[in-house]
Amino acid sequence: MSADNLERLSWDEVEPTLRTELEPTVARLGYFGEFFQVFGAVPGVVTAFMGYTKAVKAPLADNENEVLALTVCAALGDNYERIQHERLSVRLGLDTGWIAAAEGRAGADMTRLSAEETALRELALALIATHGKGCQTAVAAVTNVIGAQKTAAALLQITRFMSIATLCNALELSLPVPSVF
Repeated sequence: MSADNLERLSWDEVEPTLRTELEPTVARLGYFGEFFQVFGAVPGVVTAFMGYTKAVKAPLADNENEVLALTVCAALGDNYERIQHERLSVRLGLDTGWIAAAEGRAGADMTRLSAEETALRELALALIATHGKGCQTAVAAVTNVIGAQKTAAALLQITRFMSIATLCNALELSLPVPSVF
């Protein structure tokens, strides 16, 4: 039991059907993360969450998804998810210069991001800063460069990452792997 008093399931304690569903993710990551350890204790939640994740991510290209993940996680100080997405970005062929720009790191070359990626980053930052109020200009800018369906998916993905970041921060989740920086 941790300081937050929430149970962390061991891999062997995870319900067998969920364990089978998580095996590819755990194999890709190389560890059974705390997020799944905590939320795997709530029946059906991780399965539903993974299904939602696949549906929301599907219209977006990998770089579009990663710019959203890295922007949101860096802006909200969620090291748990940020580090996972840094490592995924590298596996997808995105270099550390691009990752630094997506995260908005000091001294990063922001020109590494395309016009589409920049618009998505600005939309994510606007949603975070205003809780969605007054973001119509940012939404329109993204829609103009990637279209309506992708913009709707991006909005859902941004708020999904905001939720994850909030949960990870609330529980002070940590990873057994370092940042790429």
